[in-house]
Order: sequence, then structure tokens, then C-alpha cells
Amino acid sequence: MRIQITSAPDPALIAAATRRRLRAPVLAARCAGWMLLAAAVLAQFATGVMRPELLASGAVLAVVAPIALVNHAARRSLRNGRPTTYEISDGGVARSDEERRHAYAWRAFRSVEALSGQLMFGLRGGRWVRVPTTGLTPSQVEQVLEAAVARGLRVYR
Repeated sequence: MRIQITSAPDPALIAAATRRRLRAPVLAARCAGWMLLAAAVLAQFATGVMRPELLASGAVLAVVAPIALVNHAARRSLRNGRPTTYEISDGGVARSDEERRHAYAWRAFRSVEALSGQLMFGLRGGRWVRVPTTGLTPSQVEQVLEAAVARGLRVYR
């Protein structure tokens, strides 16, 4: 099997991948923010004193921090984006642009997640390799996912 894809950075796909990759930290920030907002409400009822620092901190953590985190990461990915060639073969996955080439053996991955329009290859250590599937047929995407399963990777569809 050898599949080659050349793709320019797509802001919508990068944003979706960034949201997926940062799901846990965003959820943690939102939960902490809602807890601070609940503490502010409880303090208001218990003491009758408004705690604006709890309200402000809760609002920042629940709303502003997640948006800023996702936007910053997505913009950084787009800023560094160049037309990239992705190669999926029996040896693994490689990506290259005019300045660099990175190749990963199948054993370097722990999972593959099929998102709309892209495959997210999870590396050990929490990093990801995003491969857009634009130009691939559904059978070619299935072939890649079957190759991942054959090599012992978890596949999430």
C-alpha cells in the first residue's frame, strides 16, 4: 500500500483537530471556572457579600481561557502551514514540505482517529500527526484504517 496526498493548510480542519487535541485541558479550565462561579454564588447567599474576584476568575476560566487556548494553537498551526505532502505506506506515515521531512514508523503511533476530512495519528507522549483525507476515496481511507488495525493500533471512527 502506498498513498500520497498533497494538501494546503485548511483552517477548518486545523481548528477541528486543535479542538479535539485540546479537549481535556479545555474541559479542565471550564470545570474550574464553573466551580469558581458556583463558589461566588454560594458566598453571595451565605454571607450576603459579593465576591467579584471569584466571578471574574470563574468567567475567565470558563469562557475566555478555552477560547484563547484553542485560537492560539490553531493560529500557530496555520502560521507554520505550508503545502504538505503526506505519504502512507507499509513502513508508516511521512509528511514533508519544502523545508523538512518527518517520517514515523507504525510502531511510533498508539491510535488513529477518523475525524471529518482528516485522520489524526496519535503519537506516544500526546502528540498528533494530522493527515487530511481530501482527494482520497472512502475505500482508501478504509484501507489506511485497516492497515492501522493490522499493526495493533486502536482506531476510533
